[in-house]
Amino acid sequence: MKVKICGISNEIDALNAIKLGADCIGFVMGGKVLPVEVEPYAQWVRETIKKFPKNVKSFLVTHLLNAEDILDLAKYIKCTGIQISEDIDEKQIKIVRENFLGEIIKTIVSNYNDAESRMKLYYPYCDYFLFDSRNLDYTGGTGKENDWIRTSILLKSTNKPSFIAGGLNLQNLQGAIKTTEPYGVDVSTGVSTFSDTYLKKDRKDFEKIKNFIEIAKE
Repeated sequence: MKVKICGISNEIDALNAIKLGADCIGFVMGGKVLPVEVEPYAQWVRETIKKFPKNVKSFLVTHLLNAEDILDLAKYIKCTGIQISEDIDEKQIKIVRENFLGEIIKTIVSNYNDAESRMKLYYPYCDYFLFDSRNLDYTGGTGKENDWIRTSILLKSTNKPSFIAGGLNLQNLQGAIKTTEPYGVDVSTGVSTFSDTYLKKDRKDFEKIKNFIEIAKE
């Protein structure tokens, strides 16, 4: 079972997650970030990725819609993969596929009525699907629990290796895995902690990550 820890906002959490056994680390960089050279967050992510072991994958998790913007950012931070969270135009994702040598994850919202047709559309351009929930017009990182029955149906309809996400936490992880039998699991808010000490920025909880990975890999 592969484990992807997403929404990482600092080097300490990134390296701790890797130390605890995470297979993939996701950095959410969803806005328009050009020029990338003057984006402080991009600079930090780039330097952090340099410290990753070769067996750990780094993903740019983005809500950008333009292929050129996505590719420029991915090239700058030197990530091994891109996760495209929005349903971008087919022409744009094709450009990303043709110009990026790393792996591509395409997010699919499980409860969309046309989820199957979206999977068919994006199938040629990605290496993995990630089935997630959507809340208030935002996909991923919402903490809203996904529909695992619906996700299971979608996952079993494709031979593409797939991750599950959407409100996963220590309480529902085991049940979600049993229901869907995925290739991997993805978590952000489920292992987060919020504190005034961190200026209300999202930080990851060491013990939550440790326990999450242990459950996932049992």
